[in-house]
Amino acid sequence: MWDRKEKPYVLVVFCAPFIWLVYSLLSGRYFPDPAEPFMTLSGIWASVFICMSLSITPLTKKFKSLRMINRYRRFIGLAAFWYALVHLLAYLVLHAGFNLSWIQEDLLKRPYIYIGVLAFVILAALAITSPKAMVRKLGKRWKPLHKMVYIAALATLAHLWWQIKADSEIAIWFTPFLVIPLLLRIDFKKMKINAKNTCTKSTSH
Repeated sequence: MWDRKEKPYVLVVFCAPFIWLVYSLLSGRYFPDPAEPFMTLSGIWASVFICMSLSITPLTKKFKSLRMINRYRRFIGLAAFWYALVHLLAYLVLHAGFNLSWIQEDLLKRPYIYIGVLAFVILAALAITSPKAMVRKLGKRWKPLHKMVYIAALATLAHLWWQIKADSEIAIWFTPFLVIPLLLRIDFKKMKINAKNTCTKSTSH
């Protein structure tokens, strides 16, 4: 359970990167071209929180002493959505200047943007359905919906690798942190049992 006293401190921790981004932008640190560093850094932080969100279940299953971090799960997911939103707005406002005709041309040149939008839409859906009221309303449909975070993670990975020009360092760094938690979440024992049952049924007919 959440301790109300710790909420402000947790909020400060999760907002710190955004505060630094805005401060750097307003202080002229990113000029003469603020769009590129702002997009890159907001995208990195969105990826960081996606990695953190995916890592919670494997870590808490392996190390019982870390189960207390489960209470931050929703907050981490919301942080991933928030920085993805900042990343998208940085593209639309700073990079494209809300020029729709320019955006249309840019989408033709950089189709990996579609993959990024897919990840954002999924994160938005997960953020909207994260409150307890939505969990109760969706019932059994809530869990399958929130498993779409795996698709968002894969889309993020594709978005990172597809846009590589000369520097692949960011994509290389994030690949293991996205792929390993995804692999750890796969229940291979259950898959083996299901496959065995399927084979048994097929041979019995």
